[in-house]
Amino acid sequence: MKTRFLVALLLGIALSGCAEQKPSGLLLDTITQKASAGPLSASEALIITDNDAAFLSKLRMIEGARSSIDLMYYIYADDQSSSVLTKALIDAARRGVTVRLLVDYHTNYRHLDLFSLMEKESNGNLRVRFYNRPTRNIIKDAVYLTMGCSRETAAAKPEACSAEKFAAIDRLFADETIDGRLATDRNISNLNIGNSGLFLSGLYSKRGDVMALATQSGQQIDVQSMQGGAPPTAGQKEQMKELGKVYWESRTGAPFQRLTANAELFFAFSMYGGQLNPIKETVSSLLPIDRKFSDDEVRDWDHLTDYLHHKLLLVDNMTVQMGGRNVENSYHMRPNPLTSKYVFMDTDIHVVLATGGDAIRRAFDALWNFDTMVASLDEVRHHAPNDFVVNLKYAENRCRGIEGKEEREACIRKEQQKSVHTLDERMADCRQAMEENARTYNETYRPTIPQQSAPGFSVDAGSVLVYLENLPFNRALPPEKRVRTYGAPVEKEAESGKYIHDIWLKEIPAVCAAATPEAPKRLILHNAYFFPPANLTHELSRMVNGDYDCSNVTVTVLTNSIQTTDLNVVNLAARHSLKAFSEFYQQKSDPAKRAKFDYFEYQPRPDSPLSLHTKVSVFGDDVTIGSANADVRSFMMDSNNVMLVRNAPGFVKEYLAFVQGILDDPARARKLNDYFVTTPRDVILQEDLATFRQILAKYGVDRKLNAGEQKEIEGRFVQMLNDAYELTRASIDTGSTAAKQREKQDSFNEEFKPI
Repeated sequence: MKTRFLVALLLGIALSGCAEQKPSGLLLDTITQKASAGPLSASEALIITDNDAAFLSKLRMIEGARSSIDLMYYIYADDQSSSVLTKALIDAARRGVTVRLLVDYHTNYRHLDLFSLMEKESNGNLRVRFYNRPTRNIIKDAVYLTMGCSRETAAAKPEACSAEKFAAIDRLFADETIDGRLATDRNISNLNIGNSGLFLSGLYSKRGDVMALATQSGQQIDVQSMQGGAPPTAGQKEQMKELGKVYWESRTGAPFQRLTANAELFFAFSMYGGQLNPIKETVSSLLPIDRKFSDDEVRDWDHLTDYLHHKLLLVDNMTVQMGGRNVENSYHMRPNPLTSKYVFMDTDIHVVLATGGDAIRRAFDALWNFDTMVASLDEVRHHAPNDFVVNLKYAENRCRGIEGKEEREACIRKEQQKSVHTLDERMADCRQAMEENARTYNETYRPTIPQQSAPGFSVDAGSVLVYLENLPFNRALPPEKRVRTYGAPVEKEAESGKYIHDIWLKEIPAVCAAATPEAPKRLILHNAYFFPPANLTHELSRMVNGDYDCSNVTVTVLTNSIQTTDLNVVNLAARHSLKAFSEFYQQKSDPAKRAKFDYFEYQPRPDSPLSLHTKVSVFGDDVTIGSANADVRSFMMDSNNVMLVRNAPGFVKEYLAFVQGILDDPARARKLNDYFVTTPRDVILQEDLATFRQILAKYGVDRKLNAGEQKEIEGRFVQMLNDAYELTRASIDTGSTAAKQREKQDSFNEEFKPI
């Protein structure tokens, strides 16, 4: 109790001191108005850069939990380290701790059976929910795609097919209620009509062949015979076997192959910008020619991959750990035989809170209960049951070692007819895999953990913390009035729920105003992915063109190179925005007022799989640590969270020295200012086209394209890079009106939001 009183007293002294002195940056009141929680005070705060230390810290938090554990993650895997964490969560639930886990739907659907196991094993104390459920519009489209006409209409009036299908869909969806409320009011649905659930399971499993099966076989459904949306049960083994027969019979048909090819290209290019992002085109290609998307449907498909990008572990409303790390070996191990291609260099903040934990818990509640986007596992199993895709995977795994395509496919067909695995059987297999994975971690990996080899940083006593989020709603509205937001128009960041980037934009002029010759400031974006939204680039341009006096500020970007990143498309597009900004700096800057800009990329190390995943930003005396990238996707699509740290001069000094040590080592980082100034853009364009061709070949996409399609795809790719360059130029053009600049910024953000 004395410690809590002392921390609160110190916080009050710190805040009163800030009020009396000249502001050294953005006013705290401005930050806390946009915060989900804060100002917070901590009895202990530590920055963790070592993967093993970060994992063990989380594990100890879970093992020591007394009443509650709340978690949010973009990736929650089933590998070795993750299995140890899963077992710890189940154990906590069994001893009476309430556990809530919120995960991204798109990324974690393939682990649906594991999450069902976690709920089953927890004595009712552990619940899992999925974020960004398919909207009502998307489910209705899935029904339309997989629905045929009545036999009478198909035979006598084929041109009336769409009208009949629309009428049937409207009738079937009209009165759906979820938890006693009309589903239509929230643009959600749990209906599974015909093969719509099969189509969605293929979509979320990234199985183009299953999407094609659902579309082709579903067209045989007689809409007049349907009674409603009751989902199929897992025990219908004979129906599952029959569907397996249809699957293999369909594979030889040209329509199936065309549909599969379209879906596979959709998955291959789903992370590219508007020129290559084929969501609407792929789905449209499956529709009859007279079926057109409404504006709302276009919007929903465009935001199909709005990810839950939060990373949060909150225990007993008192201890919190957050940062960039997901739940997967790559984030929780050093390089070893158990890790896959990448091992990520990342940063977490671990805080024991003296005040404010309840506010973070309420922020978690707001997302957990936002049922417009969040679904329970039971709901997922209603509208997108995974039974067929998982059973197909079982058969494929059993036949994996067989050489020869025809022999392997014959084996898979046989396995599909021989056995169908129920959910209980699949959960038993998940339990066995979890036990084996955890044993491997504890016996093979954990005993060899070295002492912390990466630097860690203590946060100064008396520091002030603020918890900020990017959310899919305006948190200023009461919960019952919150509606989903899509993207964020320029200058409406906070209204659209993008509070992190709203504060970033406000920090920039504040840093410039606080910097003096005697006390220069730094703005550092130490970030895995640097492809800033156009309004952030515009604000950076104002540090150059004389709008702000930033002569005592140095801006440093430290990010991945194309050789170290796990998302090379970000670098490919960003290079052309950087080229435009470099030209602006050379031609339009005010030498007396401009900030100094330096751009660095990590260099690959021989025989090392290390890739940067850190998301730390330094704005003068403020530092944000969390999940938000300096990229368009983080601004326009994904949820995110960061902890802003203020009044921590010792930590800031140490972190700046840490970053400077990386910048000064040419084996670790390379400065590319001169490259972007002196290299003609045509040369950059040809370099990137060559890289793009290598990517297509690496993933076998080129084999799915004929010469004409290859040329078209490459043309679209070049157009995407041209758009990145031209829209960046236009969005910071000092000769344009402010309205025209905003228009171009919105166009840039809209086109590149999937990247």
